[in-house]
Amino acid sequence: MARFVYSTCHKTGSQWVTGVLGDPQIGHAAGVVLKRPHDGYRADQFADEPDGTLVAPLFDLTYARWHMVARADDRCVVVVRDPRDVVVSWVFSSTYSHPSDPELSLVRAPLLALNLRGKLELAAYILKVPARAQRSWLLGAPSPHVRAFRYEDLVADEVGVFAAMIEHLGWPVAPDDLAEVVARHTFSVRSGGRSRGEKDPFSHYRAATPGDWANYFDRDLAERYEAAMPGLVRSMGYAQSDEWWRDQPEIIADLDAGAIETDVLRAERDAALAELTALRTAAESLLGRVEALG
Repeated sequence: MARFVYSTCHKTGSQWVTGVLGDPQIGHAAGVVLKRPHDGYRADQFADEPDGTLVAPLFDLTYARWHMVARADDRCVVVVRDPRDVVVSWVFSSTYSHPSDPELSLVRAPLLALNLRGKLELAAYILKVPARAQRSWLLGAPSPHVRAFRYEDLVADEVGVFAAMIEHLGWPVAPDDLAEVVARHTFSVRSGGRSRGEKDPFSHYRAATPGDWANYFDRDLAERYEAAMPGLVRSMGYAQSDEWWRDQPEIIADLDAGAIETDVLRAERDAALAELTALRTAAESLLGRVEALG
């Protein structure tokens, strides 16, 4: 039996796709065991994985590196996303919603100190290597053992694209089982009931709306992004020419000001107060029950 990899970059629905492909119901039908790689997991470690293993998500693997470590019968699915949307999603996740850890703590305080433009500029710089890794899958020679999918297509047709992934991996999963698993992991469930496009800057599932980058890249920022990574957006199929930045507005309100930051911090405070009020109400109710029992 083959080994399997799901590769992507951060902020490209990695936990969503891993949740579906690694769901126990899918694993039971396919006879596959999910392995979540630890931080520092190297691509060459995949060569030692036993048959029937799904390694997911494996971040920032390149097309060339995969072909150096994979056997002829191994299978890989890749999900790519518009790199500009990845920048915006990373900003909100790293600044507000992602649980803090030692690595994130190095950048969260500086991010909070920057205005929105500064946050986007820093994210674009940090994510340049992952973006190029994503592009490598789209520009690599066709391979029967690798198939790249677009996040935007997955959002538009969850069941259809996941079915195509399952077919490529060669897993015998019944359509009804897949539909049930996909429904269990869909955005409205993971986000606590919100629909796509309903933004919550403090949620790890902020909006999941393709094309949201256009609300944050003004013409100056877009032009400098293209200059820093020439041809990236076009070569990945997300623009028809390298002049895409010319279509962006010259001014996007609050990109340089602190108004967005103020609104976000106010929302965070209001959410904390609401949570405190709910806890106080629950405590008072519990105390009343105790007193009633005498």
